[in-house]
Amino acid sequence: MTRQRKRKHLSEISSHGLVVIARDTTGSIITRISSHRDLPGAIQTARCILRLKMEAVRTEIHHREEPTSDSPRKPLAALSRDDLTAESIR
Repeated sequence: MTRQRKRKHLSEISSHGLVVIARDTTGSIITRISSHRDLPGAIQTARCILRLKMEAVRTEIHHREEPTSDSPRKPLAALSRDDLTAESIR
């Protein structure tokens, strides 16, 4: 393995490699954001997306996936608008 390829491979392993996905009411992906934060940081990003994008009804956090993927695997975490309402009541 060349030095450049080895360096790139190591940086990919060391990054958290999470993707935050927002879905609309039909389940279509409307936003996909690569996150280099840890899981709690990615959850905060997911909350912000739900607050800022009116058409987003659900966000999911997945391990890094290909940009064309529909992310059919089970997410690491998921939030909906109802979760935000429940948090504000506490």
